[in-house]
Amino acid sequence: MQNKHKIALIVAALAVGFLWSGNAKADYWIKHTRSTSGDALPAHFELENMTKSSNGVIFLYGNDRVDMSREASFVRHLVKYDGTNWSDETSAVETAAGYNDIEFLNMYADQHGNVWMPNRKDPNVALMEYQPNGTWTKITAASIGSETGIGGNLKIKNLFGNRNSSNFMYAVATNDTRLYVLIYTFDDNTWRDSGYTGSPLLDTSNNNQDFWGMYNEVDQSFWFYQYHSSENEFSSPSGGDVGAGLWRYKNSEWTHFNSSTDIGNGEKFKNGLTEAYIDTSGNVWAGTRYGVYKYSAGGDWTHWTKENSKIFTNRVQKVQEDDKGRIWIVSLAVETSTDPNNRGGISIYDPSADSWDYYTSYNGEDALDNATNIFMIGSEADEAWMFTGHGEEAMTAGIYALTRDNSHTALYGQVAGTTVEKASFDPLKKSKVVSRKVTIWKNYRVQNKNKKWKWLRKRVYSGKTSSWYKQLNLDAGANIKYSIVVQGKKTRTIDASTGDPIRVNFN
Repeated sequence: MQNKHKIALIVAALAVGFLWSGNAKADYWIKHTRSTSGDALPAHFELENMTKSSNGVIFLYGNDRVDMSREASFVRHLVKYDGTNWSDETSAVETAAGYNDIEFLNMYADQHGNVWMPNRKDPNVALMEYQPNGTWTKITAASIGSETGIGGNLKIKNLFGNRNSSNFMYAVATNDTRLYVLIYTFDDNTWRDSGYTGSPLLDTSNNNQDFWGMYNEVDQSFWFYQYHSSENEFSSPSGGDVGAGLWRYKNSEWTHFNSSTDIGNGEKFKNGLTEAYIDTSGNVWAGTRYGVYKYSAGGDWTHWTKENSKIFTNRVQKVQEDDKGRIWIVSLAVETSTDPNNRGGISIYDPSADSWDYYTSYNGEDALDNATNIFMIGSEADEAWMFTGHGEEAMTAGIYALTRDNSHTALYGQVAGTTVEKASFDPLKKSKVVSRKVTIWKNYRVQNKNKKWKWLRKRVYSGKTSSWYKQLNLDAGANIKYSIVVQGKKTRTIDASTGDPIRVNFN
């Protein structure tokens, strides 16, 4: 069974040197695990989908992988978080649905406080709706099929909407004969068939395939794609790459972008999509196993790879946009590579400045190197939630929420060799103070003439951090520790017995 967010990932080794160029961000990631959520998050949780209602309620859906060797052993969970309290909603939604298992393909939060979840498990239940008063409502496949005139065996694949309109919600649906695009009108709470036909994509029997839909607000076009978990292109029952690539429906015409599409400079578009996303400027981003493709609002193609941009690897898994118009690109580690620079990470492209930022272990949690998913779930640019790890790794991987904390300072780097030192500050803070004083003491143990050990202390660095980086050459050894003091308020001592990269957080 294909699943958009089940990608095996082997933890990449941390690089020996800092080889990435760009502007590092100094934000702080909060880790949420089973212990910090009051046991609401499962112990082996793999986050697959996430959304936030207009009332501020966050929903997280995924698998509890109890037995890594058996997919049948996965236990699915739906967890709710209101910013303070965590709760496992699995039993509540199962009771409302009338069955003992759940499987949601995606989640859609409308502008009225409701959260809609297309169901894949029970053929009789098309959708589950969470309402602002905390109740769950079941919408049956039969009722939608009757209302739209489509008939039986209808399955809702995914929901999407127009970000600037509270009137409509769209759904990709299938029955035994074809795919449909449905429209739900909030004014009268009714479903209807959009009537979008004429495409091989929509006229092919693919009831068991998961197609995803998007709406481009800039040119009022619809886009569709099918997720590919491997390099193999999808073939329809009648042959051909019907589902591969991207489909656009605009002005009653269909356009298919696939391996036959010329994107310029003699290059063809490559299939095998893992993600497609439309930003607020109308650009379409296609994440693939060969990098990320950008189809601009003007109709031009750009192909970004590790070789010509600042994405970490060519295995692009996720593309998102924040409220500042920056594009977040998650690249998976290359598990077959021995090159330490093929670890994954999060790259952030700012179109307004034509510049790149990034998140790795050097400016955040170690787990950032192994990110598999990123969700921008709110109106604020710092409301990013990241999931890392896979299977057994998810026992401790947790879910990371990005925040800004102007009392947070972090130093990152490698002890044996060059240490990259950085102290963070809040750039929005109403203050002329834009740096922090950092003092580093070297504590080392030596033997005197009587062969007795004693600790000595030497200041190796003292200065402000108005610049992002300062280079320090620190020794490593079994008898060496470093004490780091920030703003004269807090001290952390680190053991420098190894040459591994270190990170010290000050909260």
